[in-house]
Amino acid sequence: MHDILKAAGDGRGQSILIEGTAGMGRTTLLRRAMDQAGEHGLHLLSARARASEQDVEYSIAQQLVEGARTLLAGAAPDAAAPEPWDAGPPCPAPHAPGPAAAVHPLARLLSTGVPLMLAIDDLQWADTASLRCLGYLMARLENTPVALVATVALGETPGDPVLAEVLSSFRHRTLLRGLSAEDTARVAADAFAAPDFAAGANNSGTPGAETPDPRFVEACRTATGGSPYLLEALFRVMRLHGLRPDAAAADRVCDLAPVEVADTLLPRYDRAYPGAAAVLQATAVLDGSATTAVIARLLGLDALGAADVVDALVRAGALTGQDSVIRFARPVLRAAVLARIPPSRRDALHARAAQLLHESGAPAERVAAQLLRVRSTLGLHWTCTVLYTAAGEVIQRGDTDRARAYLHRGLEECEGECRGKLLRTLGRIELAADPAAAVEHLRQALGLQPDAAGRADIRLCIAHALQLLGRPEEAEDVLLEGMAEPGSGEEEDAAHVLRAERCLLRELNHAVDAAVEADCAGAAEALPPSVTATPGERHTMLSLSALRSSRRGEDRERAVHQARQALQEEHVSLDWRIATRTVPLQVLARADELELALSECRALLDRARAEGSRTLLTIAHSMRAEVRYRAGDVAGCLEDARAALEPAGSSPCGHWSRTGQAMAAVVASLLETGELREANRALSDFGLDADVPEGAAFAALLFHRGRLRVACGHARAGLADLLECGRRLGAAGQLNPSVLSWRSEAALVQAALGEREAALALVDEELARARRWGGRRATGRALRAAGLLAKGRGGEEALREAVEVLEESAARLDLARALTDLGILMRKSSRLGEAREHLRRAQSLAEQCGAAVLAQTARQELLAAGARPRRPTEVGIDALTPTERRVALMAVAKFTNREIAAKMFVTQRTVELHLSRVYRKLAVTGRSGLAEYFARPEGAPGSDRPECPEETAAWSGARAG
Repeated sequence: MHDILKAAGDGRGQSILIEGTAGMGRTTLLRRAMDQAGEHGLHLLSARARASEQDVEYSIAQQLVEGARTLLAGAAPDAAAPEPWDAGPPCPAPHAPGPAAAVHPLARLLSTGVPLMLAIDDLQWADTASLRCLGYLMARLENTPVALVATVALGETPGDPVLAEVLSSFRHRTLLRGLSAEDTARVAADAFAAPDFAAGANNSGTPGAETPDPRFVEACRTATGGSPYLLEALFRVMRLHGLRPDAAAADRVCDLAPVEVADTLLPRYDRAYPGAAAVLQATAVLDGSATTAVIARLLGLDALGAADVVDALVRAGALTGQDSVIRFARPVLRAAVLARIPPSRRDALHARAAQLLHESGAPAERVAAQLLRVRSTLGLHWTCTVLYTAAGEVIQRGDTDRARAYLHRGLEECEGECRGKLLRTLGRIELAADPAAAVEHLRQALGLQPDAAGRADIRLCIAHALQLLGRPEEAEDVLLEGMAEPGSGEEEDAAHVLRAERCLLRELNHAVDAAVEADCAGAAEALPPSVTATPGERHTMLSLSALRSSRRGEDRERAVHQARQALQEEHVSLDWRIATRTVPLQVLARADELELALSECRALLDRARAEGSRTLLTIAHSMRAEVRYRAGDVAGCLEDARAALEPAGSSPCGHWSRTGQAMAAVVASLLETGELREANRALSDFGLDADVPEGAAFAALLFHRGRLRVACGHARAGLADLLECGRRLGAAGQLNPSVLSWRSEAALVQAALGEREAALALVDEELARARRWGGRRATGRALRAAGLLAKGRGGEEALREAVEVLEESAARLDLARALTDLGILMRKSSRLGEAREHLRRAQSLAEQCGAAVLAQTARQELLAAGARPRRPTEVGIDALTPTERRVALMAVAKFTNREIAAKMFVTQRTVELHLSRVYRKLAVTGRSGLAEYFARPEGAPGSDRPECPEETAAWSGARAG
């Protein structure tokens, strides 16, 4: 544009046509060019065509003539006599004689050599007479100091031959396309830079919050096609809703509806092509199911006429027609059009669209999508079947939320026999996300289920939902009611299945008394033989037997074999034994089969993600947290535990039965890293710093809370927690020390408090039970406690045996503890060489595990033993604690301080302190420096971080939701 205006100023006439679809910035570019006219010595004459004036002759010419008269009057101020052209026609016709043309103001200006810029906006609406005038002038531009700049909207030009001739006469033509990502980011930054918004952004605690997130920018480009007008309208709506240009807003962009866009563009398209507004509304309603034929039938139009309008809108850039399916070129335009349709008409269109799609044999999911948007009940016999079929299709893809929506809508339509089928399916799906709702719907389905096998299956699902909600007594009542139902052989078989499941849940809840013990002993034998049993029955039988062996601390090899067999049973549905799915993993973990347990946890997590089961995801994370802690992976344990707690918010009571397990893992991990305040705050945030819910399900939490209290200097309170943990486990018949080594932990506290005899009794009992079970981790922990309590050579022998036993296990953290204690004993016995050997290895293992407290203890003992251990890492990635590392990765993933605090259950001030330490240790400045640090390629200069692409990618992927 600069070159064209400069050439015109130099006496070389130029013309340029700016083309683009509506909202692409044609007028803005024209105005920028008009602002530059004076820089090149050009006098400006401008005009704007309007659709309402298209039938007014010379409407454009008159606007230009007014400016020409002003210029001529300024050039000859003393002229008193009226000029001949004042009484003449406004513009010469193509056949006008020479003198008539010569006296026309525009022609006269051209002849005087006055440098001009003629700017005309929306040329497609110009009247025919003005177009002829423009054609006349364009033929005489050469070697004149005139620049003609005009805009035209693509797809809105009527079939006027005069307009077509004028458009083809332009020397230059430029087509405006969507803004680039960089330009979109600049527009967004300007839009959200207002003082009121900036103040709100600063309150978020995020430095540089006004910088748009790249994912947000890409989402906006996709929604608007890079149209400046649509972007500005979208940003106005976002500011109205208080949204920021961050990654969290990226998922909401396509749902925002700037209705001003529809108010502006619908009348415009309708003027160019009558019926265009209705076609756009129909396309918005059909949403991916729109074809020309369906649009015509929906609106009651002639098929050929509808095709013409669709074709015109495709050329105008409003629609696309790939693969014969008509869609909006810019999703935000669809949202705006849909929002502008009156609710009653929108409801009628959706109902009519569902009917048409069903009659045409469209996939059930497309029909169901229309039914979902109809607010009233249709009362049509086929709707229930379509919605049920569509729910099944989306379940296969793991979209449980949409399946629930289809089934809820089906219940509104269905009054017949299939209602029970809908309720049963809905309840089973809700086990994956909302167990409370599952209980309600499954109870309704139970009353509508005629056959015994179906009722037994529903009762199992109800029991599992109640188990997940922390209501085991109600779960048992549901199963007992089913066992008591009289009936034929089919009912008796169902009762056997319910009986075995009841025993398994009692085992899982550590609620086994003498009567239940006797009942459970024969429950597995009452099930059908393995050959004829279903996968669920075999899973229950094997899990029950393995868990009973584990609880009593007997026959470890048999328990492991049965747990392995249970894992091989096929998972037949989303809710398949959801509350007891991890029982085999618990047995494996307590039998020290940690590698297999971790592998199965990963597989379970993959299955949960594929199925879209938030419940199963929580259970799997909670289970893996325990396994990782046993293996000595402190950072991994903390990550999984927090992931498991996220769905629980800050209300553990009456929530997932795994809340106690996950909270125990959080406390245990933070205890190892020395973050005692964080551990206490986490307990407080969940209301678990005082009373702990009854039952053995929270025994692990009592165990680690007791350790935490001892570490904080409250030995008596800590001992009380440890003894209460033991009381609950003992009441439930849980004798195996591989579950929780509460006796050895309590014994060490008792010894410190002077209660030596009681301490020795606890340790002797734990060691005997651990040897009986055969678990190396439990045996090694008991031997370590025995070594610490024993005097003289007996203590050394016990510690050496503890090291030997733990060497053959995967429990690296427990091995590091035993090595540290043995090294200390060697130092005190003046065997410094051996002490240094044990302590060096202990320090290395502790650092690998992320156990900062133990690593520091080993280092201090090394110094006392005369060694010169390497200094603890104070800078670089290895210096970060697990919590600091997690905060850093979340900051790199563009979480705000507020969001990080919410996910970690801490205050924003705590997050700020963590980030400050991260910046210092990594020697970076702010979040931008942090992002650059993690973006450095491995091995690049200044890069000291280990390779961790999976961890970084996980947080980056989690940022959207």
